[in-house]
Amino acid sequence: MLMRLRRLGLAGSVTLFVGGVLAGVPPMHDPVLQSAPLKALRAWSTPTVLIVFAGICMLMLAWWRLGRLVRGTDPTEPVPTTRELMVTMAWWGAPLLLTMPIFSRDVYSYLAQGTMTVFGLDAYHFGPAVMGGPLTVDIPSIWQTTPAPYGPVFLNLAADVTKVTGESIWFGVLGMRLLALLGLGLIVVSVPFLADFFNVDRRIAFWLGVLNPLVLIHLIGDAHNDALMIGLMMAGLALAVRRRPDAGAVLVTLAALVKAPAGLALVFIVPIWAEQLSGRARWLRAGFAAGGIGIATVVVVTTLAGTGYGWVAALDIPTLAHTWTSLTTDIGYWLGMAASSAGVATEAQVLAWVRLAGLAASGAICLVMLRKHRATPIIGLGLGLAAVLALGPVVHPWYLLWAIIPLATAAKSAKIQRGIIIASIAMTAMVLPGGVSPVPDVFLGALLGAAIVFGTAWAARNVDWTDVLGSARGALRQVLQREPVAVHAEAADHAGGDRGDHRMVPERFARVDVGNVHLDERAP
Repeated sequence: MLMRLRRLGLAGSVTLFVGGVLAGVPPMHDPVLQSAPLKALRAWSTPTVLIVFAGICMLMLAWWRLGRLVRGTDPTEPVPTTRELMVTMAWWGAPLLLTMPIFSRDVYSYLAQGTMTVFGLDAYHFGPAVMGGPLTVDIPSIWQTTPAPYGPVFLNLAADVTKVTGESIWFGVLGMRLLALLGLGLIVVSVPFLADFFNVDRRIAFWLGVLNPLVLIHLIGDAHNDALMIGLMMAGLALAVRRRPDAGAVLVTLAALVKAPAGLALVFIVPIWAEQLSGRARWLRAGFAAGGIGIATVVVVTTLAGTGYGWVAALDIPTLAHTWTSLTTDIGYWLGMAASSAGVATEAQVLAWVRLAGLAASGAICLVMLRKHRATPIIGLGLGLAAVLALGPVVHPWYLLWAIIPLATAAKSAKIQRGIIIASIAMTAMVLPGGVSPVPDVFLGALLGAAIVFGTAWAARNVDWTDVLGSARGALRQVLQREPVAVHAEAADHAGGDRGDHRMVPERFARVDVGNVHLDERAP
């Protein structure tokens, strides 16, 4: 069973690789991918999106069935070990290491911002358009003039990549994938350890958090820097529970200097640290220690990076994108239209108020989670990050991994695990490849791709193919069976007359293969 699931997931990744060529977001100046024949193929949106979604659905189906195997629902099949799950991940992820970006162009922004840092251009003050050149043409127009919202750790790592890859887009994308794999490696090491610490089945934790389709498609395939952020955050939490909260606080702060949301984990290190202290005011002492280490790390790293603190002012840059998956943005948008029509306030004002209210509410929920989950603060962190996502101003599918991976390591609740599964499948299925527009033809292709995969899977499980094939063979045998035909031949000049056939017997059996006609000789 495990080998069949590996092959199914591998087939999905390979199909997704092909679909990415046809419907993804290749570099605009690539001489092969922008050739006339391939561009003509890419213009057929329905079949190209069908291929992408067939690959996605095969991956999701393999992941779902692997989960049943991991949970031991089939007593006749052995439960795979963590090592076997790691091998499975290598099977599924290998084709996505070489694919082009499929769902997002963010990696092109990473390359441009890294190159700006190499040239000494302030990526926190200027957008990539100020640099020009081949590394900027693939960046969406909305981000051409906006500063980088990422911390100095990521900018300097991106600069290290572009120092090696130069203006080569393909080598640059591969370099960014190596950074993503570095973060993924930290996740792979941290998740089983944390699961053991919190008495969670490490195989279930690995299946939920690491083999998740969102990880494969977005962290590996699209090389998002969230992989590095989550990896450093999880490694910091692992060190903290191993009675090294000081080192853990450093790694979590480095994660926040990749992307700011990881900074919330520094708050949840406080109860871990306090539990390891003795005496009075343990929480207060742990809080001051974690906060002091965090501030010191920010100052030292920013000084060494030489980028300044412009990233703080740029933290709201991602909110320029209106993602319909953000509840507060949708509510603010519609309330803003109503308020503008009534002359009460502008759309921008109402949107800002609603977003601010959402962030305030998520902050309050985080405090509640901090108090409620003192014994398992990683659950509190996961639920707190889930609240930030649910009430935040912008939500992309891969953002869910901020909450999913911590929860996978510590949550024993079947309800939480079920929520992870539902959210992962929903957010994996609802994102379209970046090379197409949301038009009816595209949605038709997505539906057809899903229908083909899941319809085939249903038929394979519910139809008795032995009976079907047996019936088909019987029907075919009846059609093709050759039966002897009795022909009572008479002489052509017999008195009974042959109506002028002139000894040409086959003419009376025009549709009979004469090679199979056996004449019964009668007595003279």
